[in-house]
Amino acid sequence: MGALDYDLERIDLEQLKIGDITITALSDGRMSFATTNLFPETPESVWDGYRERFPEAFDSQGFYTNIGVFHLASEGKQVLVDTGLGPHGAAGGRPGPPELMEDMANKGVLPDEIDSVFLTHLHGDHVGWNLTHGEDGSRPTFPNAKYVLQRADWDHFTDAEFLAAGRRDAAQDTYLPLPEMGVLELIDGESNIAPGLDAYPTPGHTPGHQSMLISSRGERALIIGDVIGSPMHVTEPDHLYRPDVDRELAQKSRHDALDLAEGADMTVIGSHMTRPGWGRLIRWQGRRYWQAL
Repeated sequence: MGALDYDLERIDLEQLKIGDITITALSDGRMSFATTNLFPETPESVWDGYRERFPEAFDSQGFYTNIGVFHLASEGKQVLVDTGLGPHGAAGGRPGPPELMEDMANKGVLPDEIDSVFLTHLHGDHVGWNLTHGEDGSRPTFPNAKYVLQRADWDHFTDAEFLAAGRRDAAQDTYLPLPEMGVLELIDGESNIAPGLDAYPTPGHTPGHQSMLISSRGERALIIGDVIGSPMHVTEPDHLYRPDVDRELAQKSRHDALDLAEGADMTVIGSHMTRPGWGRLIRWQGRRYWQAL
């Protein structure tokens, strides 16, 4: 079957119900990063204590990170949260394994049935399959969807100075053509995306980073995008995280989101958490930890 060898039991494990809303975990592969690449000021000894608790989050290079994407079905509407790394090349300067489209096919998720693509932010490992390129030009990979993004992120990632710093080609491959294709929907702050699915601004990682609140029949969940970059990040929220654009604002959003989720006993779903990506927040010896479901 190729890189992703699924069976029905595994597919069941990668589906979650929040009330009447069905969430399917998808993946565009995994990447390895040296711990100092993501947390340049944090001693290696800090992470050593987590290797036994989260062995699947580490490899010989350091962090072993899932590139998570999520499909949500709610009252006849289909929403895709992020589009992975894609076939274009690199996040963090290294090529990734483009597996998302195969994973979608294995799980019966059809690109032309997606109503909305909810982009948590415009980093390269979240926008990679936005567009498909061929001899006849470029087109939206999800042709019937609106691509929903916070305006603050669009303004930042289309700024002339930002693009001039060697980023224009990647931007052209993944998001710059969206307006002329008529599929980009910019929002400001909180907004309803589909029944039971609402945008929840969590800026700091990027200026317009957004998470998604999910609510149905008294059950709630929070898709946090890159507010949390790994299971360890839940317990160590204040270390300098290199990808954050605004450290202080990112830390505030991190604490606010975790406090919200813990206080309401929400399921927490993260792009780079242990696959399939969902878990609960627990307390142990006075500290907050991630516990996979």
